[in-house]
Amino acid sequence: MKIESTLVQIATNVFVSSDFDSAKQMFLDYVSGSRIKESDKAKMLTEVSKMSSLRQLHRYTANALLKYEGLGL
Repeated sequence: MKIESTLVQIATNVFVSSDFDSAKQMFLDYVSGSRIKESDKAKMLTEVSKMSSLRQLHRYTANALLKYEGLGL
């Protein structure tokens, strides 16, 4: 059984969204209610709250997936 990051569950929805505000809120709501480690959760919420474009959110989501899947550099 492969263990996947909890972000995998929300990433697809964030990537297909064309509306920044709804994608951002979707990410924030999901992370707020997730079982992600509290220190990581706080960092994610802070970083995403500062974002002002869909491109930034997509990049952050992709990088977070890499980091929490252990594939980051």
